[in-house]
Amino acid sequence: MQALVIREPKRIEWQDIQEPAGPGPDEVLIRLKAAGICCTDVHIYHGTHGAVTYPRIPCHEFSGEIVAVGADVEGFRVGDRVAVDPVVSCGRCNMCQIGRHNICQTVKCLGVQTDGCFTEFVNIKANRVYPFEPEIDWDTAALVEPFSVAAQMADRLRINNGDKVLIVGAGTIGLAFLQVVKGVYGAQGAISDVSSLKLTMAQEMGADAVIDAKGSKVVQRAMEFWKNTGPTVIVDAVGNSKLLQELILDAPPGSRIGVIGFTTEPLEIPPVEITKRELEIIGSRMNRDKLPDVLRWFKEGKLPGAHKLITHKFKFREAEKAFQLLNSHSENVCKVILDF
Repeated sequence: MQALVIREPKRIEWQDIQEPAGPGPDEVLIRLKAAGICCTDVHIYHGTHGAVTYPRIPCHEFSGEIVAVGADVEGFRVGDRVAVDPVVSCGRCNMCQIGRHNICQTVKCLGVQTDGCFTEFVNIKANRVYPFEPEIDWDTAALVEPFSVAAQMADRLRINNGDKVLIVGAGTIGLAFLQVVKGVYGAQGAISDVSSLKLTMAQEMGADAVIDAKGSKVVQRAMEFWKNTGPTVIVDAVGNSKLLQELILDAPPGSRIGVIGFTTEPLEIPPVEITKRELEIIGSRMNRDKLPDVLRWFKEGKLPGAHKLITHKFKFREAEKAFQLLNSHSENVCKVILDF
């Protein structure tokens, strides 16, 4: 079968690999139906993700159909439509023992530290597989993973219906978080970006305010919108150290500031800037058992704009064209789906 392999930075190859012989006792064999290209995959392509070794098969966002079930697996059958949690943890360290396996001491993610799913079939441990109903289409189901990241952020940041949330960056995660903030928690949400297309998308997804980030102090603009009663929460959905530093320095007293970026560039923040305003700097990584919540929210209609994240779609064998598009016109692209 065919797999898309990033042989080394900026070098994509198609490779014939052995089709899985069948699932192990605790696994299911999945035929892929749809997969998303994440910004992480793009970083892997560019060689800017520090946790990756090459060659690597990317992809951690996908949906598929079970075609075989391991001997010890219960609760699944051939034909089930499923989404997959890409978090791979040891199950033994202290973080795993207290239920925080997403920050396991040896945590891995499919397609990053281990080969992922830009291929036709894949074996996955059954305890990381979640079925979904036919009313959720394959493409939307492939978005479950980025929405699970948004769900984890909302949990970590203690979002409630009294919050006024400023989201900086209207990419996939920023727009997914906007929908979770509004559709699930009933909070207010403003969003900023430099792309007019993505700001239009945010308006269509119910943003209370959109802020053109070009040449403006986004926190100040948000404070003006909320008449100095917010934001209560600020999320950096861009992953830029210089930007995060600005957000922390401009944040109103008592703000909760969400950080999801993996940039290694240091911040220069005097501790007094955090202390005197009692700021909370809160990290959030991948997800912790959030896929069932997201699938339920999809089914209940709480995330009606999810499919709007998909701006482009290619056949799996056209993946190279998809990466070229993301490289050359990223400002006009949100989520790219590969159709299997």
